[in-house]
Amino acid sequence: MQLYYADEALSKWNEIDELFEEEKQQKKESIEVILYKIGTIEPYHRDFAMKKLDEAHEHVKSNWQLEKEQRIKPSLWWKEVAQAQAQNPTANTDANTPKLSNLSADGKAWFIHPVAMIDYFPKSEILFQKGDKHEIIREINIRLAGFGGNVPTDEFTERTEKMIKQFQRDYMQVEETGVVDIKIIQAIDRFQDEYSIDSFFTQAQCQCSTFKNLTEPTCNGFGLNKTNNGKTGANYAYGIEYPGLHRTLFWVLRSIMFYIDSDERYQHLTVEIVSSGYRCWADNIYNNRKSTNHMGKALDIHVIKKEKAKSEHSRDERINCCDLVRDILTEKTNAEYRWFHSNGIALENSYTRYHPTRGRDNQSIASVWAHYDVRVFESKFLENQFFVKTAKDINGKYLQELVKNLGS
Repeated sequence: MQLYYADEALSKWNEIDELFEEEKQQKKESIEVILYKIGTIEPYHRDFAMKKLDEAHEHVKSNWQLEKEQRIKPSLWWKEVAQAQAQNPTANTDANTPKLSNLSADGKAWFIHPVAMIDYFPKSEILFQKGDKHEIIREINIRLAGFGGNVPTDEFTERTEKMIKQFQRDYMQVEETGVVDIKIIQAIDRFQDEYSIDSFFTQAQCQCSTFKNLTEPTCNGFGLNKTNNGKTGANYAYGIEYPGLHRTLFWVLRSIMFYIDSDERYQHLTVEIVSSGYRCWADNIYNNRKSTNHMGKALDIHVIKKEKAKSEHSRDERINCCDLVRDILTEKTNAEYRWFHSNGIALENSYTRYHPTRGRDNQSIASVWAHYDVRVFESKFLENQFFVKTAKDINGKYLQELVKNLGS
């Protein structure tokens, strides 16, 4: 620490004291928003969070007082040197040593530090761009899949470039470059924190253990690694119990939450619940169901109007809310209805949404929920590494932590 001058009262440093209360209030408001978003409205949860925040800030304020007394004050020497020089300006008699100019007693000095100035220049070093290949690029392709749609490849493709531009335009609201620098990395980490999916992930686990009189062995939330459970036929061809839920699904959910918040067309909506995230073979047998998308590759999300409880919505209102979410998915994620494409997000038709070329699909069943999946991903993008069992694994490490070792 290099501190040379301050008045006796440390006026400038004491001004920082007031900032602690402002920061605490800002954090309290952020906590309120987060608690609301994750559906935690019980007073004791809020009180506990606020108490912990108060304790943390008191600790920081206490350390700041010690900082001023034990580190800042001992580092102040300007005034003493200025006074000594004023009393004896010609004390230096060594001809080889230049005489000091008079130091201003108020501590004002003008100089340029050529090395420090470099820190003020914008840092825009490109970390990744089209044509590059790296495991961090795979993470970026997963985490921004809701901004234009992509597969979990480690290659920086044209789709990656378009996705980065959409993220810059819609989330960051900055000039579109299509390359990854540290600002993109930091923004993706902020996006992760701002739109938590932890509570939704818990809802999405298989519910077979709650069924009564079930003769099949139940799972722990993510199947028992069965393949087609001995079934044959087209309906069971994809009946693999994947070891968890595909990470892409929840990063797309984050983008849905973002667009609901940021686009005036959708701001009256809120994601109420995620259902049918995982349905193992025991669940299928119990419910006499043939669909196998939900063995790790699909989510059903329910959306309602913010100002009304679920029970107050008519069926038509629920359908309309979910149709608006399907609009987000088709417009912002390039999702397509049914499964006639590859390596993209697929949507199940509702009764009011039709395939652009095939018309109405009489088999459509998604009405008061929005179903989307990654069923049409190539097999290499459906490997076990992409299926996880915890929200922590959905998130992964912060990108800022991963890029620290680049080039080392």
